[in-house]
Amino acid sequence: MKLVIQTQYRENYGAHDWDGVGECPQYWKFKGGDTYVLDVNIEQAMSEGFYDMVFECIEHRSDYCEEYVLGSDLVDEIDYDESKVVDEWDTVIRARFVNGALECERDVKRFDDDAVVGLRNWIQDSSGQREARLEMFEEAA
Repeated sequence: MKLVIQTQYRENYGAHDWDGVGECPQYWKFKGGDTYVLDVNIEQAMSEGFYDMVFECIEHRSDYCEEYVLGSDLVDEIDYDESKVVDEWDTVIRARFVNGALECERDVKRFDDDAVVGLRNWIQDSSGQREARLEMFEEAA
C-alpha cells in the first residue's frame, strides 16, 4: 500500500524585515505544498500512532514559515499512479519511515523539458532537523 500525504506550505512575509525584537509581524502567504508517498504495510496503515509519528516528521512551524498536513489517503499498489497525485511539472517526495525519521528523496527536473537531471535526498525528523544531499546526473549528449 501507498500512504499519500498532501501538505500546505506557508511563509510569513512579515518576518523578512523583523529585527527579532517584540512580536513577529504576521503576513502569511500560501506557497503551495508537497506530496509525500510512503510504502506502508497493513499494521502501519491501521496504526493511528504511526500516522502521528510520520506527520510529526513532516509538520514544522516557526515565525518564518510552516508546513502542515492537509490530508492523507491509503492507495492500493495496483491503483497507485504517480501522475494522478501531482501535476506534470511536479515530483513526489518518496519517503520511508526509519528509526523515527523520514528518509526522503525527490527527482530534480529541468525546467525547460521536465527531464529528470538529479536526485535530492534528505532525512527529516520530528525535531525539524533536515540533513540534505543533492546528486546531479550527467546530462545525456
